[in-house]
Amino acid sequence: MKFLFKQPTFLLGVLFIGIMLLSSFIHALFFDSVIPKTPYVYSSENVLDRAAPFAPLDHTILGTDMAGNHLLFYIIQGAKYTILGTFVIAFMSFALALIIGTPMGFYQQKPWFKGVEQTISVLYFIPASLIAYNFLEPLLIEPFEGFPTTLAYRIFVEVLVIGLLLVPPAAILIANEVSELLKREYIQSSRVLGGRKWHLFRRHLLPHLRGRFIQLISIQSIQALLILTHLGVFEMFFGGTDRSFGLGAEPPTPFTYDWASIVGMYYDTIMTNLPWLLIAPMTFLVLFVMSIIGISYGIQKHLQSTDRTQTIPFQPQSKESFSKEKSFEFIEKRAE
Repeated sequence: MKFLFKQPTFLLGVLFIGIMLLSSFIHALFFDSVIPKTPYVYSSENVLDRAAPFAPLDHTILGTDMAGNHLLFYIIQGAKYTILGTFVIAFMSFALALIIGTPMGFYQQKPWFKGVEQTISVLYFIPASLIAYNFLEPLLIEPFEGFPTTLAYRIFVEVLVIGLLLVPPAAILIANEVSELLKREYIQSSRVLGGRKWHLFRRHLLPHLRGRFIQLISIQSIQALLILTHLGVFEMFFGGTDRSFGLGAEPPTPFTYDWASIVGMYYDTIMTNLPWLLIAPMTFLVLFVMSIIGISYGIQKHLQSTDRTQTIPFQPQSKESFSKEKSFEFIEKRAE
């Protein structure tokens, strides 16, 4: 474990995610998720000096939007939803893929497996974001009379749908990895000697698949974050889209202010002179992805070092050690 925390990539990734989660929960528990707002700035003579939006470091660290909302506090408020939502989707999809893909790996030689693999491979050519959009649009877009469901229910269904969409490709990947390992001679020998499937998986397959599993979880996390960002651009925000109706209605806003939804909320400003409204959330998304990759790389390095320390190299005895050993004697001669 000490070696794991000596990995700089792992340490930096955990540090970034930990700081963002801690600040987000502190902001929610002790400050009631209040977003500071500075629509105007007055001079010392109480005369209107400037109006929002303000650029980064002009009045606040990350600047404000057109209404004067501080972008930094949007980032802090949405950190918990972004990080925890992404990880829940990734681990749920990985667990289901492991349960489905491992048995499929033992039966890959069966005729029906090719049909299942070809059917699932269709999902590689259909963007998961479009499938999620069609399933989630009735749930996440607020109707005129308001949402009939709670925020927790909408988040649960969205996490479930995105997680299920990520399961089939991951299950096929795990099945192929298991099938390739089962072709090794020592595993085939264990099967001939009567080793059951659970014994083969626990004793022979799992030690070789741990690194691949960590890598797969990081891939699932990045894919989940990508789908959430695509939905955000379509104004289908995580947990639901708050819409206004009537004359002078404000643009759609998210309930959770996760980073992917902030990108979608300010996506229309891409052609304006307010680049920080998109650069700020996209920067934190990139840092989050880099943290995931760094943690995955650090854990894989730790597993490799653990495997090396557990492997005892064969050390042949030298000629001197053989010469020091007692020479043999015939039994008949010893009896005399």
